[in-house]
Amino acid sequence: MTGTATMPKLRLTDAAVKRVKAPDGADRAEFWDTTQPGFGLRVSASGARSWILIVRALKAGAWMQQRVTLGRYPAVSLAEARALATEARTMAERGQDPARVVQDRREGQASASRNTFAAVRDEFLEKYRGRQQRRPAPRTLSEIERALSSDLFAAWTDRPLIEVAKRDVLDVLDALVERGAEVMANRTLTYLGTLCKWALDREIIKTDPTDGIKKPGAERTRERVLSPGELCVIWRALAETQAHRECLFAGMVKVLALTGQRRDEVTGLRWSEIDGCTWTLPSSRTKNHREHVVHLSAPVLEILEARKSEQDSMGIKSDFVFTTSGAKPVYGWSWYKAKLDACANLAPWTWHDLRRTLATRLAEDLRIPPHVIEATLNHVSGARAGVAGTYNRALYLDERKTALDAWAGYVLRLVGEAELSNVVEFARR
Repeated sequence: MTGTATMPKLRLTDAAVKRVKAPDGADRAEFWDTTQPGFGLRVSASGARSWILIVRALKAGAWMQQRVTLGRYPAVSLAEARALATEARTMAERGQDPARVVQDRREGQASASRNTFAAVRDEFLEKYRGRQQRRPAPRTLSEIERALSSDLFAAWTDRPLIEVAKRDVLDVLDALVERGAEVMANRTLTYLGTLCKWALDREIIKTDPTDGIKKPGAERTRERVLSPGELCVIWRALAETQAHRECLFAGMVKVLALTGQRRDEVTGLRWSEIDGCTWTLPSSRTKNHREHVVHLSAPVLEILEARKSEQDSMGIKSDFVFTTSGAKPVYGWSWYKAKLDACANLAPWTWHDLRRTLATRLAEDLRIPPHVIEATLNHVSGARAGVAGTYNRALYLDERKTALDAWAGYVLRLVGEAELSNVVEFARR
């Protein structure tokens, strides 16, 4: 006997699929399922197994039977084959080609193999780096990259993102909480959610595995304000740093404290942004993506003059103010913070506390109005948002100058340093 043998119907189960075989003398045999009409298994004499479906489909304006091969077993499991058969029958009933489900599956597999977690993550970060509008700050991008590249995601690296389930996300978050990194768990959920939303919008995935997951850690509002005494201790500790790189950071910390600007904004300070006693931060370097003008008080200008002289003596030709190589800004804030903490025995504090301290002391000790403080720090509250914010962005410049000069005098008197008067103003390079 040659050709195809039609066998009695049976309920196709995993055990049955493995057990059945073509009868002796037949090239192949077809086993039809008793529970799903038109769905069957073709078994060749060699033992190869393929899923098949016979369904009425519309061809050339007429309904006729069409045979569709759904894929080979075990590459396509019984459950997958049943799902494909159901989808193919639905397509046929709509007048569409039922064989399309196989092509769609192949394309989906190819897409999944390309769109691994690591590949999608890298593409996501690259797209965000190249955005001109609403681009996250460099520090935020670095934090996202570091968080999504941690050892906890090692098992996801070559895994298609579409296969990542909510349980996988919860496992990562639980591991972070167990390490005592509750806030980092919250940040990781936010970053992963942003990535998945981006992938969902581009049809890389069909569902967002982070959807509905609550932040696992308790957020603590950061309200640390340094006392005048603590500010003095930090200032004295800055003076104890001797090495060139340490002195560079000491200067940055002082600029941070005296201007109240954000850490990355000070780190990336460029000579081309300075004109006289005015520092103009471009929108590409601010958190709210708005150009921001900062008044530079006398002690800040003295720090910058020292940096300029040092760069000239070392032959460094760079637009970056705080740099050792000339090619990029200096980094290593955590390293310097550890050194500073060893000199200044204080309760835990962060670099951002310097910004908060400036705002608090301006309000409480120097009686600077809230709207001037907001403008100084480049905060956008309800009063400064929208059209009003656009109109007001250049206002209060005189008030901001007065505020930062008053703050500089306050700090210098506090730490026992004389007021500075003979300071060189910079022209744009």
